[in-house]
Amino acid sequence: AMLLFFTAMSALSFSGLYKHRLQSFTRVWWGWLFATGVVLGLVASSKWVGFFSVGLVGLYTVWELYDIFGQSRTRIRSYALHWSARIVALAVVLLAIYMLCFRIHFRLLYKSGPGDVPMDSLFQAGLQGTGLANQPMDNSYGSVITLKSAVPGVGLLHSHANTYPDGSKQQQVTGYTHADQNNNWVVEIMHSQARGNTSETLEFERNGNIVRLVHAGTNRNLHSHAIAAILNFLFFAPFTFGFDYPAEELANRKWLLSWNV
Repeated sequence: AMLLFFTAMSALSFSGLYKHRLQSFTRVWWGWLFATGVVLGLVASSKWVGFFSVGLVGLYTVWELYDIFGQSRTRIRSYALHWSARIVALAVVLLAIYMLCFRIHFRLLYKSGPGDVPMDSLFQAGLQGTGLANQPMDNSYGSVITLKSAVPGVGLLHSHANTYPDGSKQQQVTGYTHADQNNNWVVEIMHSQARGNTSETLEFERNGNIVRLVHAGTNRNLHSHAIAAILNFLFFAPFTFGFDYPAEELANRKWLLSWNV
């Protein structure tokens, strides 16, 4: 609703500016110019699709400045003032309102909730009530973890009991942008490999270790082999396969731990 309202207001202010385009530097012209900048800042803050309105006004502004430059009566000082007025009203004011809206947003919404899952871990750690602040810095074998994609918007590594309709026909593995128990994975040693410590002590994971990732909800291993993904044939499809025992494709469930120190 806000996006539609501010989009309509941007069209209104833009039409007012266009109507008074021949009355440059008058009070009514200044009013419509700054009104356009304010509304564009609000529509851009509502949703990024609002930048289409910003682009429309920007294209018109470029055309108008080009037209003014070609007029014989235009003076250098007057032309520079045209540029300055539009930079202040349509760029500085827009960016100031955009940043102010985010400032207000973070002042009001400072607590952790289900909507912060797509955000990066450092951002979530700064929210009040988040569980990340109580998490250990190091993981040991047997730890229940969640894995987040480095690509924004992809979310957390997720699996559930549903199977792929084609290809491997095994249990689906996807990216999920909401908090869910099916995002949990257990880090385990490889089959037939003994842990170095006793059951009373913890054995921590190290850079370069080869591990298994077992889905906590279904107890199935994260697996991949040369079967094309359903949505993009350029990539292999990940899925979960087999329960906690050795299988003929043991090598395809080995995962290398690698991180930058």
